Amino acid sequence: MAPPSEDEEVRISREFRREAKKHFKFVTHPEVERYIDRLGQRILSVSGPLPYDYRFFVVEDSQLNAFAVPGGSIYFYSGLIERAKTTSEIAGVLGHEIIHIKGRHMARSSGPDAISLLSLIGMVLLARSGGGAQAAGAVGQAISATRQIAYGRQLELEADTLGARYMASAGFDPNGALGFLKTLDEERALNPIDIPAYLMTHPVSSERVANMQQVIRSLGNPVFSVEEPDPLKKIQIILKMDRSEGAAALAAYEKLAAEKPNSAEVLYLLGFARHLRGQLTQAQQSYEQARELSPNNPALLRDLGRLYTQLGNTDGAEAALLRSLELQPKEPLTYLYLGELHEKRNDFRSAAGAYQNAHNLSPLWDKPPYHLGVVYGKLDRLGDAYYYLGRSLLLQDEDERAFAAFEKAAKIVGASSPRGQLIREELKSLRVRRK
Repeated sequence: MAPPSEDEEVRISREFRREAKKHFKFVTHPEVERYIDRLGQRILSVSGPLPYDYRFFVVEDSQLNAFAVPGGSIYFYSGLIERAKTTSEIAGVLGHEIIHIKGRHMARSSGPDAISLLSLIGMVLLARSGGGAQAAGAVGQAISATRQIAYGRQLELEADTLGARYMASAGFDPNGALGFLKTLDEERALNPIDIPAYLMTHPVSSERVANMQQVIRSLGNPVFSVEEPDPLKKIQIILKMDRSEGAAALAAYEKLAAEKPNSAEVLYLLGFARHLRGQLTQAQQSYEQARELSPNNPALLRDLGRLYTQLGNTDGAEAALLRSLELQPKEPLTYLYLGELHEKRNDFRSAAGAYQNAHNLSPLWDKPPYHLGVVYGKLDRLGDAYYYLGRSLLLQDEDERAFAAFEKAAKIVGASSPRGQLIREELKSLRVRRK
């Protein structure tokens, strides 16, 4: 039976995303969404032609797992992110999973058609949703399915080799890929019975480790950039807060700050933990101390700007956010926060401009068009409001609700207007997808 075509793979990816929403709880904090997408897009930028869009998601689950779905959807579990030691390790996993999709490894490994492939992945999801004997049966099915799609030796080596080369070309330290392989091996040794899900589909072997060492040697001395603090540390703080471990995370950084009172990194991360815990005055103190030591950190300035917005210091917020954009002009998260500031000032036109910039820089992110829909509603531009709400819903794979929003927008703006023509194309595309 022939493997799925690229168009079928895009459909598989979309249908899988819809199914996944029923079974997974996703981490939707904008910082986490931007982190994983930023890394993925950076690797994709050096990986050659892309036949379809790639989407990246973080699942709130303590398992050490990540997987790629044909058609461009890549899922990371929060447990994997928390176990990683550096962003370069996360980039190593991303590079590996991107190669599985680009190389069509699942089709090459299992060879089913599009329908049975979707069913196969659905069984893996089913194992998480049942109870009692039904759940036990589902788990058995899922393990069987997982073993069927386990990547063979040659495909794993291919993904390791090309993934490491792409991540190095994108400016990440390729040693991160090797480091994560070693982390997996440690997990296998610590849990010989309860094998992490990632190891079932991506078996670690001494051959893979030796191959990765050889690949890194062949790269010579690649130039790579390192952010300080490593943005992974902020993401791990967010995940701990979501798991109700915020008090422990905060206490750890308070202890570090007492030991290293002049560390800009520690003060920044302490401020970030305080910010997430709602300790806004203390967070401001930590952020401002960190800024004195590291005045040109765009991430710090962005977080300080958002904090100032929450505290009502709108002038300070604007100065911090604009300075962050001077240092990092293509970060959509900063524009999102700038839009929030303008909304707080009731300057909805400026808010729309900021959200539009965020949308242009990250067109597959659903949050900017949602905010555009809201501010255009406040400006009484209802055609634009329904159009952007439709765009946001479309990016969330809510096709029926998107169709309804686009139809409302079309009635308001008129078919002959430029916006009306765009909406007609969106409706046409959705009708085709319905078939």
